[in-house]
Amino acid sequence: MAMRALGKGSIAEIIRVGLVIAWIVLWVAAAALVAMAVAYALHLGGIVDFGKMFGPDARIRIDENVVVSPITTPSWPVVVPAFLIGAVVVSGGMMIVWRLRKLFDSFCSGEPFAQENAAHLRAIWMTMIGIEMARYLLLALTGFLLLHFGGPLAQSTQIRLSVNLSTWASILILVVLAEVFREGARMKAEQELTI
Repeated sequence: MAMRALGKGSIAEIIRVGLVIAWIVLWVAAAALVAMAVAYALHLGGIVDFGKMFGPDARIRIDENVVVSPITTPSWPVVVPAFLIGAVVVSGGMMIVWRLRKLFDSFCSGEPFAQENAAHLRAIWMTMIGIEMARYLLLALTGFLLLHFGGPLAQSTQIRLSVNLSTWASILILVVLAEVFREGARMKAEQELTI
């Protein structure tokens, strides 16, 4: 027996459950990011001593290439932009998942060409562009801060700006899909008027 793509008991309903789980995970990630940023701010303010809390070998891993010690004084030129990048990614992810949940709600109700679905897809691709552009700007900011304030940390840190072609291809596909859904909603509205 083949499973339906739309409506009750469909694949769309399974995806909607996955989106609810992703929504919860993103809220947990947002709370963890805020907690880490507050802890780091308290450390920079001299209120919290990471050396005493986590030992003298405490390290913060930004990615596979950048590992900094929060105990060394000039670690903020890498850590602060990393928190900003995390905030952009988590908040953008929340916006995308919220829009996808609305989209799949209409798929589950059997209304794939609802008027608002094109707006949801448009908001998703615009958010994805915003995340990518913010990532490029924040990586450039990290390089600038390291160059001017990084001291010895600037010597050991490598920052590589990479263009993710699959992300840009996904954005282009979403642009086309948004137009397809907009046209489908228009045709559906015309058909309902003629009946």
